[in-house]
Amino acid sequence: MERLLSHPSYPLKLHIHGVLKQIERFYEEKDLAFDYTEELEEISKLLGIFHDIGKATNYFQTYIRDVENPQIPTHLKNHSLLSAFLLYSYMKNEINLSLSDERLLLISFLIIKRHHGNLTNWLEEFKQFHDEEKEQLIKQIQSIDFELLNYTFQNFPYYKSLTKEKCLAWIEEFFKEARKIRRKIMKYNRNVDSLSFYIQYLFLFSILIDADKSEVGILQKSCFPKRKEFSNQLVKVFKENQHWQDIKLNRLREKAFQEVDQYEIDLKKQFYSLQLPTGLGKTLTSLQFGLNLRKKLEEEKGIKPRIIYSLPFLSVIDQTEQVMRSIFKENHMKVDHSLLLAHHHLSDLQYTTYDNENYQTYDYNAAKLLIEGWNAEIILTTFVQLFQTIFSNQNKSLRKLHRLANSIIIIDEVQAIPHKYWLVTRETMKCLARYLGCYFVFSSATTPAIFSKDEMKPLVNPENYYQVLSRVELYPALEPLTIDEFIDSLDLEGNTTYLFILNTIGSAKEFYEKITEIVSTEEVTFLSTHIPPFERLQRIQDIKNKKYRMVVSTQLVEAGVDIDFDVVYRDLAPLDAIHQAAGRCNRHGLRKGKVHVVQLTDGRRSYASYIYDVIRLNVTKELLMEKPKMNENEFFMYIEKYFEQLTEKIANKESLALLNGMKTLYFDGEVESDRMPISQFRLIQENYERMEVFIELNDDAKKVFQRFEEILEIQDRWEQQKAFATIKSIFQKFVISIPIKVDHKPPIRYGIGYVSNDQLQDFYDRVLGYKTNSIGLIW
Repeated sequence: MERLLSHPSYPLKLHIHGVLKQIERFYEEKDLAFDYTEELEEISKLLGIFHDIGKATNYFQTYIRDVENPQIPTHLKNHSLLSAFLLYSYMKNEINLSLSDERLLLISFLIIKRHHGNLTNWLEEFKQFHDEEKEQLIKQIQSIDFELLNYTFQNFPYYKSLTKEKCLAWIEEFFKEARKIRRKIMKYNRNVDSLSFYIQYLFLFSILIDADKSEVGILQKSCFPKRKEFSNQLVKVFKENQHWQDIKLNRLREKAFQEVDQYEIDLKKQFYSLQLPTGLGKTLTSLQFGLNLRKKLEEEKGIKPRIIYSLPFLSVIDQTEQVMRSIFKENHMKVDHSLLLAHHHLSDLQYTTYDNENYQTYDYNAAKLLIEGWNAEIILTTFVQLFQTIFSNQNKSLRKLHRLANSIIIIDEVQAIPHKYWLVTRETMKCLARYLGCYFVFSSATTPAIFSKDEMKPLVNPENYYQVLSRVELYPALEPLTIDEFIDSLDLEGNTTYLFILNTIGSAKEFYEKITEIVSTEEVTFLSTHIPPFERLQRIQDIKNKKYRMVVSTQLVEAGVDIDFDVVYRDLAPLDAIHQAAGRCNRHGLRKGKVHVVQLTDGRRSYASYIYDVIRLNVTKELLMEKPKMNENEFFMYIEKYFEQLTEKIANKESLALLNGMKTLYFDGEVESDRMPISQFRLIQENYERMEVFIELNDDAKKVFQRFEEILEIQDRWEQQKAFATIKSIFQKFVISIPIKVDHKPPIRYGIGYVSNDQLQDFYDRVLGYKTNSIGLIW
């Protein structure tokens, strides 16, 4: 073997060289503020050099050359443990690297040991060294051609020649030291009081695994997309060409936009809030601030920050993406994926760049890496993707964490963050701002009290905008009503449009069935997550086009969906949700709207109690009972009261447990009395187990399911995954999620529920969606 390979027919030397180049590139575009940033950069380079040094064994080289030798045990051709051990021993014995924090040596070992997997509890990692691991390392070292190893690595920085004798001696030393290391970690865990080390660990891990995967999947075949330049005037050019009507609401939108555009930015301030009533153009306004901030950071710090625009719901992401594309097109810019990238679990895995009049389309593997690595100037993504980049032990999620450095993170509809995570959100984001130089903009009609007022700079005075609005009046009527009683109380006017928002799918279905006994079914439509996205999005478009006079829906229409009604009825919910619902009433201020809050019950308990926690509901009820009517110009005052009282009453148990897990690097394991493993963080908490069901609604659904069946015949797992990626977004348009305990389960096919077109009448109602019970079904 005249040369060592890292991948089939690819030299290890070239791979290490490419990884180091990537690491250098990542650091060049960042302005970090760790207490010892230069030291971390040195460690990153050492990680890059040593992460695959374990591939020098004869076991791995035989395997990678595809020599017919099936007898090689997996643990002997595995390279991660050996690479981690050699780095640890090398840093400890061979180089004069004076570490500011001795824990950096331990996490360097763990980063390489886990660079192909997920992070776990660091104390457990050092409990796993027994005679089997010792024997494995001895055999692997004895199989290395050290002359070839030293020749391969001789020109890399920090590297000094190794010998077999030296490495074998290190094994003895390491296994003697293992018990001391465990005691040290227990001491660290007892005394830790900051998240800074957690951020350092994830940052170093992210830098290595992104450089490693990118070198293999992108650089070996092609080149990285170039960074894009663009002006901070984009939104203004777009607005100038819209010719909006000169009405009061548009004048208010323009006033807010100008106030934010002229805001004097102080780069020392890293947290901002944009609180405006619904319908006042927060998307364009927050984006304008992001562009202005980006320009100032370029001018004063010489860095080019990415803008990460995060939203809670997929339906709103599609809407926002269309707005952003329109902005670029109005400025005569080619919109490619290096400029604007939408990333969520249903994203198409296609990545194309435009440069010098030429398009370049990346292959599937490279596209997947570029998309999941957030390689774009503006990234449009979900809360789940953003928060799982920070609170995760998953290799795939953590790879993009270093992209957060110096980014401008706009969190739209911030009220969707569960209040049990407010404390951990605040502490973590402060740490990201302090060490990675992140800037945060929280945008909402109802900004929660995650940060105190002295920690966050308001971009506008929200009172100035709420007080002049009088689009809606809110009427609370909190006497418990059954659905029958509620319908009997309604006085429906013929020319008035109505939106009914209920708390559960079951109550929404029951209400629809009973309301259509007194009004024509042609006047009413229904929305819930038991209707596939394909049909649901069509109904939302029909609602926007005024096809229906009445809509019965669950909460999915509340935040960001641009629909408008004369009257809204909202089943009791937390006050921030009620205010979001009010944003669907008289949205454009052309008349006087009414919002009624009612408390519906199934005869035993309120439907609200099945969905929301008692603290938020009680605070809401107390505030709503203060007066019989609330005008829109009072909304701001009441939402401020709501969040103040909530802050006083909420328990921080989950946040404190998660913070403790983060501080003690407890990435995976069981929930303990005082700490929670990071792997168990869930932004969206499911109250029950769910199953996915494919609904064969039409010919398009039939064709995509047939293609799905063909893909399952592909034997190669990677080719199968690649093929499915081409149909994933279309496939998911016909998928719904139902409780796994429903008494009317669909047939299971290929591991998921499947309702064929022939079975639709048994399992699916064309109006109400999936039938969760089997009444009238004949088998």
